[in-house]
Formats: sequence, structure tokens, C-alpha cells
Amino acid sequence: MKKFMDLNKETASRLWVQQFGKRQKAIDFAGREIAKAAYNDRNSNYGWNVDHILPLSRGGKTADHNLVCCHILTNDEKADKFPCFKANSKEFEIRKRQNHYEIVAKSADQKGEDDKVVNFLDVAQGLKYWKQCKSDSGDVFVGYIKIRVEISDQCDQLLDRYRKFLAELFGTESIFAEDYSIGYPINYAMSWQQHQRIYVFTVIVGNIPTKEDTENLLDDCIVLNTYNDYFISNTEFENIQITCGMKYYDSYLKMSLNSKKDIVDKQVQFTGSLAIDELVKINSSAEKELKDKISQNGFYLYDFTFKKLRKNLEKII
Repeated sequence: MKKFMDLNKETASRLWVQQFGKRQKAIDFAGREIAKAAYNDRNSNYGWNVDHILPLSRGGKTADHNLVCCHILTNDEKADKFPCFKANSKEFEIRKRQNHYEIVAKSADQKGEDDKVVNFLDVAQGLKYWKQCKSDSGDVFVGYIKIRVEISDQCDQLLDRYRKFLAELFGTESIFAEDYSIGYPINYAMSWQQHQRIYVFTVIVGNIPTKEDTENLLDDCIVLNTYNDYFISNTEFENIQITCGMKYYDSYLKMSLNSKKDIVDKQVQFTGSLAIDELVKINSSAEKELKDKISQNGFYLYDFTFKKLRKNLEKII
């Protein structure tokens, strides 16, 4: 297998913006989907790299006009082949155009028409080709966090403050609370008759389309997990458990109709303070950290904290 070019991330990101603009996902010239956050990541389905259009072995130069962002599999299939190659079961040819080289996609369903030339330095042409290749499935990955808290006293104001803390931490007002001690949603004005209650807060953060978004979601959960000892030591909370997951929908319509019911109603049981599901695991750094670990009811224990934050909190606990 050809060893592909390994540019530093800053240079690769600059080339991405040059070819795809501000979008976080795009389709490479062979029709494969790539994600900006998955540069050089062979473990991701959206991993991409930068390849020479005219191979170095044929005199190609490492210059912007001779570089193309493409899926790692596309890069592997193209390799140093010249002038013709096949990628993603499609035929391509590298042709010289004035003072640079371009990739020509041979369309089997366009008999008698000129070959389609994709000039990746022409934004209008590149965007038109991207739209033609772009999948219209509307895949949506909704991130959610469930926080199960046990409390031992009348603390409606504390629960309200905790909800506001969650809203600020996760940047959303889509937070739903259930009182599992009595079986119906929280009413902060109700009178308390039991000394111990179990509440579950469900936070829905919306679509998280890239690995970078998933990593940020996991980081926020680790922040919350780091605060757990502080909450337990300084409030009426007796125990806190956090689960972090993702729910897949094949369209925004299905997400808008079903996400609240599907996610709020989902019950999770595990031992530990923080757990993550399979989708979060494989789309974040947790994939390596949890290698060979066994899940509990579809969730993996991930009881991590941020050491510096934890050290600062210990000073006031």
C-alpha cells in the first residue's frame, strides 16, 4: 500500500477550506464522504488525506494547484497510477490543462458527451460537482446526556439551579426532568412527602455531525463528572450517575418527531459515575482508551475526570 502524504493539520485544514469552504463534511471527487475533523484518521469512516493530482513519481509538485483533499480509501486506490486509475468503482483520468493537471471523471451513463472535468480550484464548478455527489439522506446523530441524581431533602430550588447549570454547560434549553420516585414529571411547586427522591435529567444537544462535535460532547460530560464530588459534598445530592450517548435518525423530520420521546423514555442502568454508548465510543478518543472493554447494557464505563479542574475543586470541597 502506498504511504500517503502526511501534511501538518494546519496546512491540511487550509487546503480543505480552499476546496470545500466552511462546511464540516464534503464529498471527495470519487463520491466518498469525508469530515474535516477526521483528517488522517484511518479509524473513521470519514477519514481523509491530501494527495498529489499528478504523482510525485511523474514530476508532480507539492503545490496547492496539484493537491486534492480526498478520502483515505480514494487515496489508496489512486496511489501513483497515471494517467488512468479507478477509485470507488469509478474510472478517472489525469489530464494536463494549460499549466496544471486536473482529474477527469469518466461517466459511463453519459455516452457521446465530453468527459467531465473537475477543476478543484474552481469553486463554482467544485460546488456544483459536490452537490451532485452529496447524499440527500439527511442523516442526523442526536447527542444526549442523562443525569440520574439521588436527593435526600426538600431541594426544589437546588434542582432548578442544577438544571440551569446543565443548560449553561451543554448550551441547550432542551432539558427534561422526571421524578422516578413518584412516576410523573417534576413539578417544582409540589409539596414533598418523601425524604429521598430519584430524578433523571435528560439533556438533548441536537445534531452532532462530526467526530469533533462528539469529542466536545464527551469533554462536557467529563467536566460534569469532575464536578460530581463537589455537588455531593456541598448539596443534598447523595449520588450522581451520567450517561452520554447518540441516537441515529435518517432524517431531520424523524428526529424532530421522535427524538424527545425516544431519548427521554430510554432507561439506562450501569454501575459507576460516567458511561458512554457505542456511537460516542467509536467517534471519540474513547475508542482507544476502551479497547477490549466490555459494555454494560450497551454502555461502557468511562469514569474520567479533568485533573486540573478536580485539583482546584478539592481546595473548596
